[in-house]
Amino acid sequence: MPPLRLIHVSDVHVWKHEFNPLRLLNKRAVGMASLLAGRARRFRLERLAHVVERIEAAEPDHVLITGDLTTTALTAEFRQAHDALAPLLRDPERATVLPGNHDRYTRIAFREKHFERAFGRYMGAPEFPWIRFIADRTAILGLDPTRAALHARGYLPEAQLDAARVLWEEHRGSIDRLIVACHYPTDAPSGLRDDLFWKRLDEAPRLADWLATLGPHLYCCGHVHHAWAFTPPAVPEELCLNAGAPLMHDATGKNPPGYLEILLDGPDVDVIHHAWTGEGWEERRLASRPGFFGRPGG
Repeated sequence: MPPLRLIHVSDVHVWKHEFNPLRLLNKRAVGMASLLAGRARRFRLERLAHVVERIEAAEPDHVLITGDLTTTALTAEFRQAHDALAPLLRDPERATVLPGNHDRYTRIAFREKHFERAFGRYMGAPEFPWIRFIADRTAILGLDPTRAALHARGYLPEAQLDAARVLWEEHRGSIDRLIVACHYPTDAPSGLRDDLFWKRLDEAPRLADWLATLGPHLYCCGHVHHAWAFTPPAVPEELCLNAGAPLMHDATGKNPPGYLEILLDGPDVDVIHHAWTGEGWEERRLASRPGFFGRPGG
């Protein structure tokens, strides 16, 4: 298998103020209030072009974006996100994009498929789940537990998980390096589990039980705005990777925003966090797993 450089981005949260009262008679009013209360200051849109330029300069083989491209699923937000990310999306064969819960923020956004209209060509199929090959014997399995609701918890229908099982059985003989992509993590490192609890995936235990049968795999997610690389206790052959939020303003210096560079070289995996310190970029190695995909069960 040839080496593969994968850039993993999540939770861009492009936002746009909307003051049309007719469009705020739903959950979007909560999101707009959050923007006015300070969320807009915490996600610095003026830095997005810089982030895109840095990623483009790395010449990745593939870009994976795991949701929350928008904040309240406005059509204008989707248009703005697509235009800003366009340099990374020139070739749909080299970019994969999944929705996050903010991209399904309202029932009308879900019903009218606002996300699919903007980014559907970067999915593996019109409906989830799907598997798409991004390199020789290397594939992404896409899952979507997002929904329009008054809370941020995810819901993975049993039918979708059953379909994922069937897909995996059909393709597992052709896949040596599997990447499961889903906006919601099933677990978080111990210090961040409280952050995940109130916006958890309701079916996380059931999904984790199945993931534990897959053998070595990467699980690329977002949702919790914190970069990490860890192995959940319930899925001992998984390397769970959260890209964090690239535009987030970190006043503490403890949770710098950025994105992940995932280097796959044969069975080896290296994960580097490109972190914005407020003054410049730092590259921090989050994980190095020689032979990860070559272990028994893979």
